[in-house]
Amino acid sequence: MPRISLPRGLEQASLYVLLVALLGGALWRGGYFPTQKLALALTLLTAGAIEIAVCAALRRAGVVRSPGFWLLATFTLYAVATRFWTVAPESTDRETMIVLGYLAAFFVVRSQLQRRGRQAMVTVASWLVYTGSFVTAWGLVTFLWRREPYATVLDGILRAGSTFEYSNALSCFALMALPVTVALQRLSPPRERPLLSAAASLQAAAVLISFARFGIVALAAMAIYLILTGWRGGFFLSTLFSLVASVPLAAAATLASESGHPYAGLAAAVLILSAAGMMERLLEVPGFRRAMSAVAVAVAAMALAATAILAGTSERLRAIVSTRFSEGFSWSRLLPHRLDTWQGSVDSFRERPVSGSGLGSFSQIFTEHAIAVYTKYAHNLILQTAVDTGIIGAFLMVAFLAYIAGLSCWRLVFKAEPLVRAFAITALVFIVYNTFDWEWYVPALTAWFMAAAACLEGIPETVLQKDVSGHEGDIDDADDPVHGHEGRVHT
Repeated sequence: MPRISLPRGLEQASLYVLLVALLGGALWRGGYFPTQKLALALTLLTAGAIEIAVCAALRRAGVVRSPGFWLLATFTLYAVATRFWTVAPESTDRETMIVLGYLAAFFVVRSQLQRRGRQAMVTVASWLVYTGSFVTAWGLVTFLWRREPYATVLDGILRAGSTFEYSNALSCFALMALPVTVALQRLSPPRERPLLSAAASLQAAAVLISFARFGIVALAAMAIYLILTGWRGGFFLSTLFSLVASVPLAAAATLASESGHPYAGLAAAVLILSAAGMMERLLEVPGFRRAMSAVAVAVAAMALAATAILAGTSERLRAIVSTRFSEGFSWSRLLPHRLDTWQGSVDSFRERPVSGSGLGSFSQIFTEHAIAVYTKYAHNLILQTAVDTGIIGAFLMVAFLAYIAGLSCWRLVFKAEPLVRAFAITALVFIVYNTFDWEWYVPALTAWFMAAAACLEGIPETVLQKDVSGHEGDIDDADDPVHGHEGRVHT
């Protein structure tokens, strides 16, 4: 029987329902609290149900060839099955909804990619950039005005948390969005690059004003990678200035917030972001670009030196830097109290090592073994999964994460499309963060991770050929006359 065709809007409906859920979840307290979590889970499941209906109508089930989907589905089904022996039925019921929502998010993106190819990938990337820009902008504004709970004092330091209300979550999400923003900047038409340049500066600055130690180290490493990879495509200067601009932006915001002058900080932020966008615009002029090549490193160094001098004049900023970094980067400083937390998690795991205590039961079990009583998370995803779902669930989770991490490294080492490489960095950032923190339990972050992970398996060859022959793709391979980059996004 021949396949039927559906209106384009109906075929794409599940993806847009999903993207609305991802945007709304990130802006609405990260989907963390019960009401927000339920709303996010229901919307994700709705997107999944629509996609199943579309696949049935079109008689297409390409997602069955996705190893990532089946690994995640196996873990999800086992985690849901722990409802039969859980010690915390209400928590398990609540977590069941959201974990099924994560599976739906992966399914929708993977299915759309296998049907619509690059167009779907560009759409996901664009929405991640929008969401990341909104979240980091709100984080900057609330940091300037010291508005709780979006900016909170931790370890005696005011730290930006934005809509997630947690500084490490903001740092993680900004780092997840940053490589995708830079990739889109390189692929977009010249008229769109200044805004994307400013967005990259804003996201990098958000990591800095979160004062997350690992986030700042990861940002430095990511900045080096992004700047160097921009060399071949002619985006070295563009990426350099975008990321360097984040340093004076963060310093100005911190000084203005600490001195109680938020309007001055906002004015400085607008000026710096405008300068970043203007620089991107000027780099489109060949003569200017050639002239700047000779002085680019010197200008960047001068900007960083000026920021350091400015920061050095503030006693409070010196105290902040000293508090966060003066004792170095030893395990005891980078992972404060983690060893005690992990020991309590191991003791909790021993209660039911095979089957686990039930999805979402960790906090109830952990209270009986906690050494560090201020937390209800293991600060390690595998340990917490082991307590919830036992060694079986932990093994399934490790298998899924190992597959995504391995695929991400493969995409970075071997030739892949720019957006696929960007999503690989996004996935790795999230996985690494969850070895010592609890971003998995901020639902909006995990849902975005699932969307990024679904993009890593690539686009089927038949869809790629359709993009080329039918001109349906959003990225073409024409060279840009100024930058000479690999392709651009048509809007």
